[in-house]
Amino acid sequence: MRRIHLITLVVVVGLAAGGGYGWHLGHERKRMAVVRAALPAVPDLAAWPPAYAARVREAMVVAGRPELAVAALGELALLYHANYCYREAAQAERGLRALEPQDPRWAYYLADASEKLGDADAQRGYLEQTVRLAPYYPAARIRLADLLLKLGMSDLARVQYERYLALAPNEPHGRLGLARLALGAGDRNGAVGMLNALVQDHPDFAAARNLLAEAYAEAGDTARAEEQRRRSGATGEGRRVDDPWLDRLYAWSFDPFRIELAGGGAAQARFMASSLPFYEQACRLTPDDPGACVALGGLYEQLARLDDAAVILERGIARSPKAAELYAGLAQVRRQQRRDAAAEEVLRRGIRADPAAADLHDDLGSVLADGGRRDEAVAEFREAIRLNPDSAGAQWNLGLCLLASGRTGEAQASLGRALELQPRNADALVARAQNALAAGELAQAGCCLHAVIEHSPGTPVRQVVAQALALAQKLGDEDARRDFVRLLNQPLP
Repeated sequence: MRRIHLITLVVVVGLAAGGGYGWHLGHERKRMAVVRAALPAVPDLAAWPPAYAARVREAMVVAGRPELAVAALGELALLYHANYCYREAAQAERGLRALEPQDPRWAYYLADASEKLGDADAQRGYLEQTVRLAPYYPAARIRLADLLLKLGMSDLARVQYERYLALAPNEPHGRLGLARLALGAGDRNGAVGMLNALVQDHPDFAAARNLLAEAYAEAGDTARAEEQRRRSGATGEGRRVDDPWLDRLYAWSFDPFRIELAGGGAAQARFMASSLPFYEQACRLTPDDPGACVALGGLYEQLARLDDAAVILERGIARSPKAAELYAGLAQVRRQQRRDAAAEEVLRRGIRADPAAADLHDDLGSVLADGGRRDEAVAEFREAIRLNPDSAGAQWNLGLCLLASGRTGEAQASLGRALELQPRNADALVARAQNALAAGELAQAGCCLHAVIEHSPGTPVRQVVAQALALAQKLGDEDARRDFVRLLNQPLP
């Protein structure tokens, strides 16, 4: 009997060990499947230093070894990210995010890659993941706040700025964000008070002086506006938010420009100024490369050397007259110079050179809309959409332009399509509905709410619809009242 018990015990232990080994094998297979799916195709590395290509190829080989696969995938992600291969970096980082879900840096790097690729929807999502995983990391918080402000989500942005300042008290970027919110809400006096206190505490913070100059100019106080612009230029400095996670990428860079950028001083303007000779040399060596001209022009623009930016971009256009990105960059510079007529002329030149450049039509529509020429703007936005039907930006701009023109039926269709392409725009559209209600514009509010309810059904809007109904009853607008009653009778979140 005792021998039977011993045999039974051996069998049980053997089965358990076999089961554990089987589980381990299954887990390894799943892990390697994630790694294989996350390995990007190697891009064309011919223009890069041989050492960079060798590092990439070596990491690709090592990623096939199970015991080193995750480490090799991480090396690939950092190599690609630090050397501008953002699509490849994002593919690798998504795999690492799945393999190491508690490491907040992968979500943060994905947010940065999404920003570089122009996907604000994904950028916001990854930044929100980062602050959930690493609520202690200030740089992620301020980037999320700035993005929400850019997207028009003022209330959400305010929460993030306040939380950021709790992590980094008195930090100028957070205070600047709150001042921008005050200006956006029409509280110019409050914003001016905040900005004056900010420049007193941080006299070399050029961004605060520039915004203060804008506030004074809008109030008609040209003398104070010019004084702030003069003092802003005199500092010659900018400031960057401390961001160790992104700074870590410089160690993986093979770009001498970026390496030089990392070797500058603490201020962002000094970083850029230190790399300027390298960008200028790149333009001299490759004068027919539109990308080099765009990069140098963009650097001049960030350094507030707008005339120099215009010269280099015009020179690029003369050499590469069909490069749409040069016209777009030059138009942006002209707009910063407050020369919208010149910006329009540049964009029309670009469209004549490349009629199929959808982004130029979209940019031209924005210039025309800002100038009050909405019918012309609508035509340009429609052309941009014809050329690129999946352009969420053009659909959004068209919808807002139609909304401002009172063409709410057409606006609703365009805004709905924009929501289908970028669902996160729903929050911004709800905010616009609330602004319209504050201004007593029931038709515009109704247009926004219909678009959200029909094309982004999970967005919470019941409270806003109830506010709209109360306002319609107060104003005696029977058509609007019936419309909002119909909306409330739906199962709204």
